Amino acid sequence: MAVILRNMSEFKRFLGKPGAMIQVVRNTFMDRQPEAARAAYRDKGMYLPRTVQAISRKAAVFALKGHPGTVWLYWDKGARGWRFNGDTVTVPLTMGLGPPDEIVYRCSFADGFEPARAVKTRKAEARDWHGEAMPNLI
Repeated sequence: MAVILRNMSEFKRFLGKPGAMIQVVRNTFMDRQPEAARAAYRDKGMYLPRTVQAISRKAAVFALKGHPGTVWLYWDKGARGWRFNGDTVTVPLTMGLGPPDEIVYRCSFADGFEPARAVKTRKAEARDWHGEAMPNLI
C-alpha cells in the first residue's frame, strides 16, 4: 500500500503505525561535504531505513537498522517549512550559514507491516422495525 502524506498530522499518524519507516533519500548538506565526511555519514548508517521506536508530541525516536543507538527527528515551531509530497517529506535545514539545505525522507512500511487495503462496502439497506427491507427513500 502506498503511503500518501499531505500534512504534519498525517505524517505523525503514519509514524504511530506499526512498522513505519523513513529513509533519507537526499541530504543536500551532506552532498556538499568532502568525501571523507560523506563516507563517515554512510558508515554510521544514516542512509539506512529507520524504524520508529517511540513518538511524542514534539519528536520521534528511530532505530537504525543494523546499528546501535538512535536518531531523533524533532518537529516543533520549525516544522512550518516542511513539505509533503506523496511518500516523501522534505525537512528544511536552517543553519544560518551558506545556502539553504534540506533532507528528503521516503516513508514506507517494513515488510509484513503494510496495512490492509480498505475495502469499501455497500451501504446497508434500511430496515423497518420488523426487519423488513424498506425502499430507498433518498
